[in-house]
Amino acid sequence: MPSVHLTRRAAHDLRDIHARSVEAWGEARAHAYLTELYAVFAKVAAKPDLGHLRARRAAPFLMVPAGRHFVVYDCLDDRMVILTVLHQARDIERIIGDLAPGFLAEIVALRGT
Repeated sequence: MPSVHLTRRAAHDLRDIHARSVEAWGEARAHAYLTELYAVFAKVAAKPDLGHLRARRAAPFLMVPAGRHFVVYDCLDDRMVILTVLHQARDIERIIGDLAPGFLAEIVALRGT
């Protein structure tokens, strides 16, 4: 199974999701939700083609639902890179566009191009 790598943005997203979940539902439920997200990461790492390719966007990426969020990722050689984890109610296309150029620079650096 390919390894899973989190971008800085994805790590920040997970910390934010955890903090908001603790505030709204408590530590146990927040932990359970993050466990659910990490299970989706593992599932996608084992079968990367589960996601829907969003090729004609500001930045091409794969996306798969996970709980109330979307996991945005890319496959690079022997690893799956979690680019960001965004709530389903948010405007994902706008957010991805707003994250550029730093976000895109990190993806390029990870690809080694």
